[in-house]
Amino acid sequence: MRLPRHDTSLSLPAEPPAAALSADEALLQTSDFRLWTAAAPAVVVGIGLRHRLASIVDLERCGSAGVEVLERSAGGGALLLDEHMLCGAIALPISKVARDVTESYRWLADVLLSALDLPSARRVEVAEARQDIAALRAWDSPVAKALLTTCYGALSPHEIVLEGRKLVGLAQVRRRDAALFQFGVLLRDQSPLADYLLVPDESTRDHLRTELRDRTVGLTAVTDRPVSAVASAIADAMPCAP
Repeated sequence: MRLPRHDTSLSLPAEPPAAALSADEALLQTSDFRLWTAAAPAVVVGIGLRHRLASIVDLERCGSAGVEVLERSAGGGALLLDEHMLCGAIALPISKVARDVTESYRWLADVLLSALDLPSARRVEVAEARQDIAALRAWDSPVAKALLTTCYGALSPHEIVLEGRKLVGLAQVRRRDAALFQFGVLLRDQSPLADYLLVPDESTRDHLRTELRDRTVGLTAVTDRPVSAVASAIADAMPCAP
């Protein structure tokens, strides 16, 4: 199956986060793909954490800073969505998607690795991700608990890391007839997310900020390629379904 091409090399759209997430989900009706960046900052939380949102996100701090708080239909932890993330989404007929949810991300990671063209970048293996989660759970501290509620603060299978630091996060929505894959390529590290999460004190916030800085990496820190060129390479690769 081949999907329509879209020219993103010249003008990558900057969209309001809520509208952009809605546009992603609308792809479930069209089996298409798109790339975009956020026109304004927002903290986004996946469906599995909706019921805990008020215990994860500092809603007062977000409100004071003018940062929108959004929920999405895909899974995943809290993330800071802003102009420093290249976002993408692709929808496929469910018949083209592996039944095993974890394994179904492999093809997308391989496509993105090829487009990013970073020799040290690699997919996270399943055992590696499980080990990282286990280590965070064993680390009995508010920082570890916060990291476990974030998208980029903990490893997940088939996401992309560069020298152990997460560069690309993945999420998925499944419906009866189609599956939507969403991805975010960091252009800078996710340390600013610490400003918007609920923590017991400012010392914890500072520690969390440091951990997020150490656990994530932005594309602009590791390559001189323009973001538009990376977006174009991803767009060129995406028409080929798994």
